[in-house]
Amino acid sequence: MNGSSNPPDDLAQMTNLVLKLGLDAIQAVMTLLSFSIVLWEIGGALSVPLWGHIYHIPGYLFFGTVLASVLVSFVIEKAGGPLVNADYQQQHYDADLRASLLDLRRNSEQVAFYKGEDAEHLRFSTHLSHIAKNWRKVVHYTWRANFVGTFYNQTASIILWVLLVPKIMVHALTFGAYARINAAFMQVRSSLQWFVDNYTDLASLRSTLQRLAEFERIIQQKSIPGIVCKPTNQNTVSTHNLVLNLPSGQTLLDFGSLTFQAGERWAIYGASGSGKSTFLRSLAGLWPYGSGEVCLNSPKAMFVPQQSYVPAGSLRQALSYPLPPEQHDLHAYEVALHATNLGGYVSRLDEEQVWGNILSGGEQQRLALARAFLFCPSILFLDEATAALDADNERCLYDALLTFLPNCTIISVTHHQALQDYHQKQIILQNGRAFF
Repeated sequence: MNGSSNPPDDLAQMTNLVLKLGLDAIQAVMTLLSFSIVLWEIGGALSVPLWGHIYHIPGYLFFGTVLASVLVSFVIEKAGGPLVNADYQQQHYDADLRASLLDLRRNSEQVAFYKGEDAEHLRFSTHLSHIAKNWRKVVHYTWRANFVGTFYNQTASIILWVLLVPKIMVHALTFGAYARINAAFMQVRSSLQWFVDNYTDLASLRSTLQRLAEFERIIQQKSIPGIVCKPTNQNTVSTHNLVLNLPSGQTLLDFGSLTFQAGERWAIYGASGSGKSTFLRSLAGLWPYGSGEVCLNSPKAMFVPQQSYVPAGSLRQALSYPLPPEQHDLHAYEVALHATNLGGYVSRLDEEQVWGNILSGGEQQRLALARAFLFCPSILFLDEATAALDADNERCLYDALLTFLPNCTIISVTHHQALQDYHQKQIILQNGRAFF
């Protein structure tokens, strides 16, 4: 599934259902305790002659009422049992549709460029088809459960008359006794059919608890043993017997052991799919698949991906992310913007916009590097962070990096051989191995 259920909504629904059903259950138990004694006493015993002996069944009306309620509960569970799974699936199908809508909203421009309207129409038609098909199941099973419950309610008086046949045959039933028995029977039956009357709510509660149990199982799932990340106070980055695997367990890259000394600048080259970005993810602790050890001073390190997150709000907020805008003064913002050739935006620092839609891809990459000039990290990882820039802007940014962060350890993932002049050493990833 692409989507998932919404835990806050499930928790709210669970709380409401538990409160409602719990109060009804307490009332049903109290009614049962009060009137079962009455029904037991006024119903008397049933005498059954069998094999030359007479067997007396005390409180047979009570036991008959309990048996009828148990049987109808069994029938309604058989008729409406699939409702739990149907309701569970409905949440997933709804979440899939919402996720696809958000995906289309984020990528509407790319869809328009590809003229993918028909493909998106087909995709959403599929989602709606799943929802409609499953919704028919929900309606069908709900109708079956409600039919059984309604049929039982309408035929309850017949059950009572069947139970009273022995008394009628021996002329032991008076109008007064019948009125008392009927009143007690209706109260006991009403309390015993709590499960029947609340079956659809119970089905919703069961599906909600199933979703919450799944959510809890996922968040409490133990992390898989893999790459060990150890903190250090040094401005060096080191790997020890580092091996990167795919989630399937297949080896992607045998990197080995290497220490990036403080102030060194390394360029990492390799074909697409060779593991360059995955290597940086492992250093950041975002890729657990594999083995070996990584030592990194995380508080002093900064990772700049190829496509950086640009939150909506003021440009000052986008530039200082994830720190609050008050962390830096106006002069620091101006210097950072001018250093990345974004000086034209200085006057718009406090302008509220969805900057991710306004800035071009190249401007977003320059904005990400402007953050580096604000934060002044001791270790900087650049994952093709200038891939969308022209050669002049790329050289300008690397010149600025060397000027503003002269002692910073820089590790760049790039395809551009022209950047080799800005790095002292290089790593080539080829055939699943790293060549230093």
